[in-house]
Amino acid sequence: MSAVDFYIDTVCDNFQDFDSGNPVFNNYLMHREDSAVMHYILEPESDKLIAYFSLLSSSLLFGEITALNSVPAIELKMLAIDKRYQKTGLAPTLINASLLTIQHYSKEYVGAKIILLYSVPADAVVTMYEKCGFQRADGLFTTYTSYFNAGCVPMFKPLW
Repeated sequence: MSAVDFYIDTVCDNFQDFDSGNPVFNNYLMHREDSAVMHYILEPESDKLIAYFSLLSSSLLFGEITALNSVPAIELKMLAIDKRYQKTGLAPTLINASLLTIQHYSKEYVGAKIILLYSVPADAVVTMYEKCGFQRADGLFTTYTSYFNAGCVPMFKPLW
């Protein structure tokens, strides 16, 4: 369990000093051009941005696009932690916090059955997601490719 205190909000005005160490994640935070809902992980005393994650309505497609082979999903589009908080044990705690948020959205608004994400290909990151209950897709469903997920490992987790 992480010793870092935080809270989650959908509003943040203090993210100019954020640096995940990865230009793709930093660029996404500053110049997001999709309809994902941002969630900011903030320090309680300073409202300083520790991390963020974004959620997007999605679906898993098995084969060709039809209503019969599409499963509603919520995509954990991005999850990035500021370099100053990396290697503190915070990542699994943030993943679990994002999962609680996803479960709430699914139950109250979306009715999704699956959580989808595209992990950076680093073994340690993929292993961390696996420890949180995610499985590699390994060709089980059709994936899409974008600038933000090129070269990533598609993973999923049943919601219920």
